[in-house]
Amino acid sequence: MPDSRPSVNSVPEMVTTVIPTYRRPQLLRRAILSALNQSYPCVRVCVYDNASWDETEQVVMTLAGEGARVRYHRHPVNIGSYPNFNYGLQQVKTPFFSLLSDDDFLTPWFYERAMEAFIAYPDAMMACLATMVVDTKLNVLTRPVGVSEMRYYAAGGAFKGMIEATIPRTWTGIVFRTEVRDRIGLIDTNVGPQADGGFVYHAAARFPVVVAPGVGGVLMAHDASTSGTVPPIGKNYIAWWDAMMKRIAEDKAVPDFVHTCLNQRLHQDYRRIGFVQAVKSLARGDYAYALAAARGVKDCGYPVAGTLLGLFTLVFEKLRLRKVAAAIRAVRRRIHGYRRRSLNEKYGHLVAFARQYEK
Repeated sequence: MPDSRPSVNSVPEMVTTVIPTYRRPQLLRRAILSALNQSYPCVRVCVYDNASWDETEQVVMTLAGEGARVRYHRHPVNIGSYPNFNYGLQQVKTPFFSLLSDDDFLTPWFYERAMEAFIAYPDAMMACLATMVVDTKLNVLTRPVGVSEMRYYAAGGAFKGMIEATIPRTWTGIVFRTEVRDRIGLIDTNVGPQADGGFVYHAAARFPVVVAPGVGGVLMAHDASTSGTVPPIGKNYIAWWDAMMKRIAEDKAVPDFVHTCLNQRLHQDYRRIGFVQAVKSLARGDYAYALAAARGVKDCGYPVAGTLLGLFTLVFEKLRLRKVAAAIRAVRRRIHGYRRRSLNEKYGHLVAFARQYEK
């Protein structure tokens, strides 16, 4: 039976991979190789170095060789992570782009499947694939959002699903039409570590979206990653969220039903986030962070839960329950070990290709 999928050859447009970087030359090498080794050939990789002043430039130039597929720019000073993303976003001249952190990487079929989705639904402004999180040894830590078939959402239709995480929403697995940047502007750097989500949510609130099956991007969890350095929950989280939603609410081009959805006071589960932060910090003996997370839970509208969490943290610290902390760490390791084995058995083959980039 002939393959009924549309051919990517019918859409020869170039895709730009924007990769900001700072002092991660070996991880950067993997990120660049994952973009260059795509089954879709029309890819340009643009690296924006935040004044690393190490071997980063050498790594990039070695991969660039004599071709024109890799471009490199180094800032004279470190302008910050999201401002660097914005700088790269401003330089995009191709019809499509994606945003890739230097410690993450793409699956080899990502752009091909995204472009097939654009062919199937030409008015879509974003093509979204699922992402996974791995550790530094490529052990799978999270399962991808389940997408069994290609699905199209009219303007604003994907917004609530992305908020609720039932639709892929991590920009590592999204290809955008450059018109998205032209119409909604750059990434809002005033919403803290949630700036990436703010950009995606705004685009989903305003434009048609197509979701394709498969994993498109892989995020690496480590102590120096953005997710590993987030501050404890608090009123600032609510302020960041409200700022993101306000930007969407003020966009007159967003459909009315999305505005109605915004009026329902959508927000993330701050109580769950705070409890997770507190338990993790107690396990590693960081009582100050745990107390800050407890206060944050209270400040975010959960006074009873926050107070109880704070009291538990104080008792934990007062009694120096090192054996309990050790037991918590042991239980967490056992649970994570079982979960990691299960996830690796099911999804490990999807990231196995990345080991070749480490040679």
